[in-house]
Amino acid sequence: MPYLELPDGVPLFYDDQGSGRAVVLIHGWTMNGGFWQQNVPALAAGNRVVTPDLRGHGASGKTDAGHTLAQYARDIRYLLDHLAIDEVCLVGWSMGTGVILSYIRQFGCDRLRSVAFVDQSPRFLDADGWDFPLQGSYSTSDLAVFVQGLEHARPSVIKPFIADCFADTPSDEVIDAIYAETTKMPTGAAKAIWYDMAYADLRSALPEVRVPALLTYGVRSKIFPGPLDEWLAARLPKAEVVPFQHSGHALFSEEPQRFNEVLGNFL
Repeated sequence: MPYLELPDGVPLFYDDQGSGRAVVLIHGWTMNGGFWQQNVPALAAGNRVVTPDLRGHGASGKTDAGHTLAQYARDIRYLLDHLAIDEVCLVGWSMGTGVILSYIRQFGCDRLRSVAFVDQSPRFLDADGWDFPLQGSYSTSDLAVFVQGLEHARPSVIKPFIADCFADTPSDEVIDAIYAETTKMPTGAAKAIWYDMAYADLRSALPEVRVPALLTYGVRSKIFPGPLDEWLAARLPKAEVVPFQHSGHALFSEEPQRFNEVLGNFL
């Protein structure tokens, strides 16, 4: 299994399959690269597909340090340097989109050929005139209650959140299996990045996305309801919108064949 030692000594696990133009699949909060398992074989048939586990997640090193979108983006940059990858497409599911926008804030579109956003908003918290917060309405009080539950009764908040990621609620067995994967991330690290992500406002980074952007959003998303994809498309210089009518937040898993075809064509 390939590991890369990051500059601060944290081992970063990644999978590297296929050849051709490179695409890096960046997972969501508390998840890991294994969640792309329904997508990698099809995409790797014509591309080089790299799926890292972000620090603290999955098989990567567990550390209390560096759990910010900015540091995750620097880790991705270091991975690109290590693998000598240029002209890459960064694909971000959920939190992964925040990592991409933070990358662009720090490095511009250097080394990027394109980007793809998978059902994510640039701002979680409510604000005047803001129509697309987390779950349609997310206040600082909601944030405090969620994080308190995460610390003291983790399954009680994470399992319902997992269920809400799908248009049709999965079986208890599936939810339990996904939850087990999320527990590979220590609670303290999960809290730290959730706070950072919740207080981030990445809307100002959108005009800096000067490469082609694929926007794949679930029409039935409970995590980010409403026409967020259309709002984003109006603010991105080169955007292509592809809605997934039968999916929620995890559309690459809910409609994997269509997602693979759409992303494959975009690549």
